[in-house]
Amino acid sequence: MHFSSYLKFLTVAIPLVLLSIVGFNRLIDPFALYDGPMIEGLNANKPTFSSHAYMAKAVAIEGMRPSTIFLGSSRGERGMDPLHPALNGDQRYNLSLSGGSIYEALRYFQHAHATEPLKRVVLGLGLRQFKHADQVSSSFTEERLSVSVEGVAQNRSWLSADLAVIASLDSITASIETLWKQDETPHLLLHGEYNPQRLIEDMTNHRADFLSNEKSYINGNYSDFSLTDNKDEDSTLNHYRKLLTTAYRDNIDLKIFIYPCHARQWEALSVAGLWNEWEQWKHQLVTLNESVAAEQGKRPFALWDFSGYNAYTTEEAPATGDIATQMQWYWESSHYKKELGDLVLDQIFSYSHLDRIIDKDFGVQLTSKNIELHLQKIRNDRQDWRASHIEDVIEIEALKR
Repeated sequence: MHFSSYLKFLTVAIPLVLLSIVGFNRLIDPFALYDGPMIEGLNANKPTFSSHAYMAKAVAIEGMRPSTIFLGSSRGERGMDPLHPALNGDQRYNLSLSGGSIYEALRYFQHAHATEPLKRVVLGLGLRQFKHADQVSSSFTEERLSVSVEGVAQNRSWLSADLAVIASLDSITASIETLWKQDETPHLLLHGEYNPQRLIEDMTNHRADFLSNEKSYINGNYSDFSLTDNKDEDSTLNHYRKLLTTAYRDNIDLKIFIYPCHARQWEALSVAGLWNEWEQWKHQLVTLNESVAAEQGKRPFALWDFSGYNAYTTEEAPATGDIATQMQWYWESSHYKKELGDLVLDQIFSYSHLDRIIDKDFGVQLTSKNIELHLQKIRNDRQDWRASHIEDVIEIEALKR
């Protein structure tokens, strides 16, 4: 083949190959970016959706245009069911992100609100979400969101965003994986929540998962914790304030709650040296909620605390080696099950279910008037729990490097 003929061949072949790749990825649509056909056995199951949730959920919001969203971290993604009957009649979506920070919650809140004015938001909070060093994950991209952090509409180019994704090597790999894994249980469900069946399949045993999670928090998520960057003192609490301000201004029904993690998680937090920071953080959440409400001339939103020690959070973890026992309320000490999330939603929406009776100590609405008494009760309850769970305490303390 002459060189000129070779060049002509490449001129035709390369565009054809690229078009074939784009067409293949567009048909399979591994990240659920397009409103294309869902074909059983071909692309109906999207196994790579969860690994690209930051991108895929941003797109899902624009397609579903929900009036009610859930925001938070993996604790909210795994434990909060957007199809709870208290929300019947709403178009809703669980926009919680695994590993998500308070800044990312703010940005996805702004994105959803700009796409479709929000009626209701359920915001789950944990201390780690406010760690300054973890405010932006490697998966987070500002360009995917419809507005800037200042609320200005962003000029998003299809060629620079969607085409760059659909023609990428990552998409080819994801499309092939999608084809091969159609029989697998999906990670995420249609409305954005993590699939409980997948969690059951991935679980080793409760005790092993407890220890793995606690070790990760003590030596990673809770280490070097600070609300600021120690330079310009820009606190992550400002992101929380900005979200509050918008919700009050636009009359969004904001439900705020602190996650109902297991008692062992609070012991891990203490071993990491953050008990005082945890209490101060709760004070700051209350103060900001009430001060922003006063600035906007509104009544403060209900701010619920489901952490602490009660009939649910003190559920006994199975012994080491016990692979048969299934816990009722928890996967491990950080992540609670949908069944406990349902009780949280029952409380914050004043919803009564004939099959669910809620323990009287589960959930306290925090205000500046009761916060200190509430924190003192948690301290007292902790001492009682430690005294009756000496082996758990020793086990958790041994996890610190």
